[in-house]
Amino acid sequence: MKLKKQMAMFAVVSVLVGCNRNDQSQNEKEPNTPVTAKEVQERYKDAAAATKDYVAENKDDFVASMDKKLKGLDAKIDELAKKSESYKDDAKIQADKALAELREQREKAQVKFEEAKKASAEAWNDVKAGFASVMDELEKAYENAKSKFN
Repeated sequence: MKLKKQMAMFAVVSVLVGCNRNDQSQNEKEPNTPVTAKEVQERYKDAAAATKDYVAENKDDFVASMDKKLKGLDAKIDELAKKSESYKDDAKIQADKALAELREQREKAQVKFEEAKKASAEAWNDVKAGFASVMDELEKAYENAKSKFN
């Protein structure tokens, strides 16, 4: 899978960097020749397609990985909830409070996860960063809740 990504990135870089020497020398000879948007699109459409393919593949891998991570955290949260069932009095109150905060943070992560799954290629980097931030907060909330159960 990594090799495929590396090859895709190599292809993108090759297309972007590997301009034909004749094109460069021709551009140097004719510096005042206007270039239309259509000409630019035609010249770089393969690079754009390769980039979109790479982003889509990266997105699919990320979404699958985060789905697995969320399910793992859900199982850990369920374990804490089962553990708290035997608690009494103040310990039970503290455990329930910690679990409520953890579940609230988990719900925020789910909202961001749904956004990530639906994100366009153009918005992907911003959505990915936002989701990663929420996941960090969720993992910290889990560790905080877990510490109250020991």
